[in-house]
Amino acid sequence: MTKEELVEEVLKYSSFAEKLKKLTTTFEKFTATHNKMFSELVVVKKVNNLLVDRIVSLERNQLISSQYHRRESIELNSLPASLTKDVLEEKVCEALSLITKVTPSDLQACHHLSKSDRAIVKFKDRKLKQKIYYGRNDLKDMGTQLKNLGFNEKLYITDSICSENSKIFFKCRQLAKGKKIHATWFYNNKINVKVSEGSQVVNIFHESDLEKLLNIDNLDEFLTFM
Repeated sequence: MTKEELVEEVLKYSSFAEKLKKLTTTFEKFTATHNKMFSELVVVKKVNNLLVDRIVSLERNQLISSQYHRRESIELNSLPASLTKDVLEEKVCEALSLITKVTPSDLQACHHLSKSDRAIVKFKDRKLKQKIYYGRNDLKDMGTQLKNLGFNEKLYITDSICSENSKIFFKCRQLAKGKKIHATWFYNNKINVKVSEGSQVVNIFHESDLEKLLNIDNLDEFLTFM
């Protein structure tokens, strides 16, 4: 190899070494940036999980509170159109008195809901509400008496469920219909679920309770592809 060729090879090597050094520096900077971003992402995920848990906790407490304020209330379904606002309270008391004596002074509120064939009744005394609710099946054999009072032959009494719990209960019924849970019902101001016939009863206060119970990440997606 001539002197000129040797010099040329050295220059090539020097150029390659310089490029390699630059690449190494760039890679090290990229690695440092990546590690920093990864560390920040871990922190963000941790904070996000804490915030989600906090939101769920707040929503759960709000749902429990909303439902708690309905513990003295019942809802009446299948009301005739003739029961207008001015006679509703009086007629409701007459119908409920077929179960046990009820007067307007026993009520805190009585008014139609968004549908004219439904009404909500709030009692001043929770014990009276429970007596009416537990005796609701007595009305099944009182079609004639109800009709004489201006009602339809069938009057249905249900617990009053807040709108948020109503949506969750609807999803529970979908799960039961799709055989993903054994049964669901609303009792004692709570949504109750049994995953299998022999399993324990689980109270549902939030959608996350269902997700945890079924070991799924997203209830709405689960229902969509069920």
